[in-house]
Amino acid sequence: MSRIVLVGAGHTHIELARRTADFVAAGHEIVLINPFRSHPYSGMGPGLLAGTYSLADVMLPAAALVEQKGGRFVAGSVSGLDPERNRIELEGGETIGYDSVSFNLGSEPVGDTSGDHVYPVKPISTLALLRQAIERRSLEAATIRVAVIGGGPGGVELAANSAHLLDALRVADPRIDLFTSDNPLAGVRGAREAYVERRLLAAGVRIHRGRRAKPAEVDADFVLLAPGIRPPAVTRRLGLPLSDDGGIVIDRFLRSTAYPNVFAVGDCATYADGPLDRVGVYAVRMQSLLAHNLLQRSGSSGGNDLALKPFTATHKYLAGFNLGFGLGLLYRGRWTLRGRAAFALKDRIDRGFMRRYHDAVRR
Repeated sequence: MSRIVLVGAGHTHIELARRTADFVAAGHEIVLINPFRSHPYSGMGPGLLAGTYSLADVMLPAAALVEQKGGRFVAGSVSGLDPERNRIELEGGETIGYDSVSFNLGSEPVGDTSGDHVYPVKPISTLALLRQAIERRSLEAATIRVAVIGGGPGGVELAANSAHLLDALRVADPRIDLFTSDNPLAGVRGAREAYVERRLLAAGVRIHRGRRAKPAEVDADFVLLAPGIRPPAVTRRLGLPLSDDGGIVIDRFLRSTAYPNVFAVGDCATYADGPLDRVGVYAVRMQSLLAHNLLQRSGSSGGNDLALKPFTATHKYLAGFNLGFGLGLLYRGRWTLRGRAAFALKDRIDRGFMRRYHDAVRR
C-alpha cells in the first residue's frame, strides 16, 4: 500500500478528500494534513464579513470527508520537507513519510500584518473576528472608521462588504476609505471598472487612488489589508525549486520540476510554462487531473508517467465580485452580468460548491 499525503485542504484537495474512497479502493492510504478540521472557502469570505454568511456557512468539512471514507486526518502545520527521504516535518517535531505528496497551501497577504486593529484578508476566518469586533464597537460608538489597503479584487470586495455591514448595524457616522494604486479597480477595465467604482461610491466608500498607504499612516479604527497575495512562507522551507515569489514550480503534470512524486496546486504553486492567475477557478479545474495523476504516480510499480495527463490552461474563466447589498459583478470573456442577478448567480454557485461536500459527509 502506498501512502498519498495531502497537505492543506484548499479548493483542489477538498475534492480529493471527497474521493478518498476511490484512493482506498485502489490500495492507497490517504492522509490529509491541515491545521483545523474544517477549512474556510475563500469565495464566500466577503459575505462572511458583511453578515450575509455565517462562519458555519463558509467552512468545508475537510476532516470528516477523509475520515468517513477510510482515510486519516492529521491536525497540524507543515514546517519542512525532506524530499530525498520522502518525509514531511510538522510543527511540534512529528514526521510523516509518504510515497507521493501534494501541497495545496493557499496564500498569504503581502506586507506587514501586525497591529491590534489590523486584519489581513487571509486567513478567511479572520474576517469573522473582524465582524465581531465591528459589531462590538457599533454598540459603543456612533462613528466607525474602516480603511482598506489594496484596490484589487479582494480589497474592493472588503470595502463594499464593510459598507454593507456598517449599514446593517445602522452606524450613524460610517467612514470607509479604500487606498489603491493607479491600476484599474479590482483588475477590470472599461465599463466593468466604471460599474465597480459607481457601486463603491454609492456605498459611501471614499477611493484614494495612487496612494500606497501603510496601516500606521491611516486614521482608522480597523485596517483591512488586501495589497496582494503570495505563496505562504513555509514553501521556502521545503527544499523544492521555487519561483521568485516563493511558489513551488510545477510542470504541466502538476509535479515539482525536481521531484516527480511531489505535486503542488493552487496559490502555493507556480506553473513553469507560464504563471497562471491565482484564482480559485484554476484550482477547481485541477481537481480531477490531480486525482488521476496521483493515482497513476502512486501505482504499485512506481507509476506510469506516460499515463499522466497534462494541465491545459485556458485564459477565459468565470470571475466576479460580491459588491455587498446583494449586488455583484460576474464576467467571462466579453460577457458581463451585474447587479442583483450577478450576486444571485454567484451565491448559487458558491452554495452549490459547499453543498457538494456537506452532502458527501451526510451520506
